[in-house]
Amino acid sequence: MGNNLCHQTGERSSQFPQQLLKQDMGNCEIVLTAGHVENEDVECLVIPTDSEYSNIKQSDKPTFVQLNGKCVFVSARKKQKNQILAVVIDKEMVLNSDKSDDEKQTIYQAVQEALKIAEQKQMKSIGFPVFESKDSTTSATIMLMAIKLSVTEQKIKSLKRIVITLDHIEQVSSFKWVFQQVFRGNQQMAHSRTYSNSIMDQMESISIDVVKPKQKSATNEEKP
Repeated sequence: MGNNLCHQTGERSSQFPQQLLKQDMGNCEIVLTAGHVENEDVECLVIPTDSEYSNIKQSDKPTFVQLNGKCVFVSARKKQKNQILAVVIDKEMVLNSDKSDDEKQTIYQAVQEALKIAEQKQMKSIGFPVFESKDSTTSATIMLMAIKLSVTEQKIKSLKRIVITLDHIEQVSSFKWVFQQVFRGNQQMAHSRTYSNSIMDQMESISIDVVKPKQKSATNEEKP
């Protein structure tokens, strides 16, 4: 694919992705990179999937039925990193544009749930691919705001590095712009309506109450 960043600079199979932007929030750094998410130097990778885990190898699929939540933790096996399988792919939503708000809610909830699980497992770092939505700006807005609110409101202590890795050229400009607005836009907000129109309007359709911890519960986990 000509627009796939993973093939733009030759062989990258043994190289770490290229850093595009970084923002420190307390003891945690939020990083935007370009390349193969599998090559990220992180303890845990988030893998987007559907409710049937259709894109997951049979040997790697959970052996239990997922009843609640969006994410399942799978411990590292052989050369694999720890994984969090995030159910963010819904065929009906893809075909039905009227369900865009549901899609955004799903992405938002999955990102925060994955971060919560990684924190509970005392992971030091976690890598996300782009969770596809109707466009890159929407994906960037939901994912980056979910990360920012997780770090600021859930008092993350274990995680020191949270990465989103882009794999297509079309994603770069949108993610870089949203990243700068979300993490560096405080001074700009008073002088720009673009921030509120493009970022906050997207968030109005998201219920942030679902990510606030109400009670302690057991984390779904697939053991090796």
